[in-house]
Amino acid sequence: MTPEQLAAQLRCPSGDDGAQVADNMNQHNQPIIAASYQTLAPSAGDHIVEVGPGTAGHLPGLLTMADDLRYTGLDLSADMVAQAQQHHGHLEQVRFVAGDLHDPPLPEGSADHLVAINVVYFWNPLLPALNAIRKLLRPGGQLCLGLRDRNSMATLPVFQHGFVTYEGPDLQQALATAGFVDVQQLVVPEQSINVMGQVMHKTGLVITARNPEVLP
Repeated sequence: MTPEQLAAQLRCPSGDDGAQVADNMNQHNQPIIAASYQTLAPSAGDHIVEVGPGTAGHLPGLLTMADDLRYTGLDLSADMVAQAQQHHGHLEQVRFVAGDLHDPPLPEGSADHLVAINVVYFWNPLLPALNAIRKLLRPGGQLCLGLRDRNSMATLPVFQHGFVTYEGPDLQQALATAGFVDVQQLVVPEQSINVMGQVMHKTGLVITARNPEVLP
């Protein structure tokens, strides 16, 4: 695949190429996925919505973090939803739905946690996406964004095609502007092989924020 074709598959995987990209993401993104899931720190009975989970290869680990967790994976790609359902559909507390974050087939205020890992790059413009997330979160609900910082992504041609990158403080400021509170950042140093097969020294970021307890 060309860098432009790979960028399109990272945005919305489909077909055989999309399946391979999804497998690569499950493998190569393990450190930032694990750090993001750990940061959620869910409580028993919580409902977690993940935006852009792909095939949700690391979901079993998340479900062990608290009793009676409920999980919904929302993905643009119908192919990824079908594959995730094939892998995890036997779990009663898990479901996957195809849809757009801006008009999701989910009730407003239904999520205790919303997590999105390596997805924020595609939310352009950013503010409408953050507003849509606030609608999905209950008052006091938690948002968790996992991503790589701008320097970690600058050297690869694939990231020149439709990606918006962040340093960290700029994304924190955007969250505050969107009305989120208690915005915090965790830095996750990484050394791994990326989707192009190259060794990278990367800086992962896990940024959390909360929907205000009292909504305007």
